[in-house]
Amino acid sequence: MGLKLSSKIQQKIVVVLFSFLGASLDAESLTCFSVHNTAPKYDANARYFEHVNPNAPKKGALKLAVIGTYDGLNPFAVMGTSPIHIAIFCFAKLLDESQEEIGISYPYVAKNLEISNDKKTITYHLREEAIFSDGTPITAEDVIWSFNFLIKINPMMKQYYKDISKVEAVNQHTVKFHSKNPGNKELPGILGQIYIYPSKFFREHMNESGVMTKPFPSSGPYKISVADFGRTLVFEHIKNWWGEKIPSNVGQYNFDTIELQYFRDQNAAFQSFLAGNSNLWIEASANKWHTAYDNSVVKDGKIIKKTIPDGSHQATKGFAFNLRQEKFKDVRIRKAISLLFNFESLNRSMFYNEYYRLNSYYGNSELAHTGAPTKEELELLQPYKEKLPSEVFGSSFKSPAYKEDIVPREILQQALDLLEEAGWELKNQKLTNERGELFEITFLYTNASLEKVILHLQRNLAVVGIDLKPRQVDASTYTEMIDQFDFDMVMLGIAQSHSLGNEQREYFGSKSDRVKGSKNLAGIENPVVDQLIEKLIVAKNYQTMLNCAHAIDRVLCWNYYMIMNWDFAGLRTAYWNKFAMPETSPKYSPFPMLTWWEKPDSKQQEKKQNQGMIQKIMRIIKGWVA
Repeated sequence: MGLKLSSKIQQKIVVVLFSFLGASLDAESLTCFSVHNTAPKYDANARYFEHVNPNAPKKGALKLAVIGTYDGLNPFAVMGTSPIHIAIFCFAKLLDESQEEIGISYPYVAKNLEISNDKKTITYHLREEAIFSDGTPITAEDVIWSFNFLIKINPMMKQYYKDISKVEAVNQHTVKFHSKNPGNKELPGILGQIYIYPSKFFREHMNESGVMTKPFPSSGPYKISVADFGRTLVFEHIKNWWGEKIPSNVGQYNFDTIELQYFRDQNAAFQSFLAGNSNLWIEASANKWHTAYDNSVVKDGKIIKKTIPDGSHQATKGFAFNLRQEKFKDVRIRKAISLLFNFESLNRSMFYNEYYRLNSYYGNSELAHTGAPTKEELELLQPYKEKLPSEVFGSSFKSPAYKEDIVPREILQQALDLLEEAGWELKNQKLTNERGELFEITFLYTNASLEKVILHLQRNLAVVGIDLKPRQVDASTYTEMIDQFDFDMVMLGIAQSHSLGNEQREYFGSKSDRVKGSKNLAGIENPVVDQLIEKLIVAKNYQTMLNCAHAIDRVLCWNYYMIMNWDFAGLRTAYWNKFAMPETSPKYSPFPMLTWWEKPDSKQQEKKQNQGMIQKIMRIIKGWVA
């Protein structure tokens, strides 16, 4: 087990250090950053963390079947399609976010950091031993270039780091960031999330859009060994990787290779997994989870089905309306359409009642608002009362729930009344406005499994005269159309942190509304949301952050920017019976399989046991002879 803080006194010392964040710590200390001034779980004596096996063997291969394709190797380039796995496996960061705690980051490439008393500068001291996979050192120049590169090519990163006015190299292993918003207390943590690129290699080999097609030197635990575009992508563990003994890395990255196998068709990918060509499958379909595993390899125990508890699974999920389209600008229209989505019927008929309906933009977490607004929430919302729906000040948002498969008659009438108030009337079974235009919606999607869900909504909308047309496109076309906001409705999924901050500007802020590649797919342009996000960013403590999150959540929900979707409390995995894993998974890990390892081969294990027995007998014999 990793060593926890040894005493309450030690905890208080750490809290004081990181509450004021004025003095740097020497290289021997375990520097950490706490957004909310809470004591970290691990101190400088920790050798590894509790959610790993520090003695896990480093061997074997993890093989995943992936739906889609890729044409580049830079995961943050807006142009083209690149796997996010590259960021996880190949890029190291200044700090490593805790997978067990909220708002805590531990050392990685940076061995420590300093924050000035006025909070206007944040300085990171890099490890001298940190190197890229080609042996070149990771320097302040690489960090600076990575920062400037990311905010140049990626609109989200530009918003994420907009509070930084300047970055400079103090020396080869020291980099200093200047903040123009000292009130943004999470900046040291999110700057710690910067993925560090090999600057010289990228300058020489990437195109103007930041697209990279050549495998590059890695700062992280793996390097790309095979890039057969659109088919396979293989990561090879770097021998004697410089970061292996950092406490947050011990017991992770246990496979010699990680292989991604790409498929255009989901069924073909699944059949390939059943045949043993890949050894891990993450199941997204409740229907398949209950029906597709009734075969000999599962019955014989060759494939294991397991649902892993997933505390990181917290997201904004829904069918987003594109408010850039005139027909969706009126909240009454969005509400009427939302009323006609019968989730309960869908859950019974397709999902085996495994899902629960979402009533928040922040999943089923403490970030989600509940009940009537608290005094603190009202203080945040009251100044904007004239600009907000009256429901914001009442009880919490609840998605409609229907017992029958048919939407109740009174709800249908309510939807028609709302549509009529917004200027649309049902004529000859078609919803029409005064200009004679028909109400038509094109729902853009790429995953074939979504089609049945869309058709379910289509049937209900047809009752009020709305023509919903599913449009399936391939992955690359989908990405391009999304980037250009060329859709009426689309499925939205945004993974949310447990500690909210800058990223909310990109997800829901007005300035991201028209930016190509933005995550603000709905086109939300609400000055109240903007101002509440800014208050959230400078929140003084965790409770204040929660109050701001609840206020934002209420405003977003009652404006019906999307039809709330559903969620499942866990991660469905199926894997060939060759893996072992810790008893508990890291609660907030985006990819808990990084703590898994390959079990010893049964024959090798038996041979090892026999050798151990022979050695034991020989020792006994020697003892007798002596």
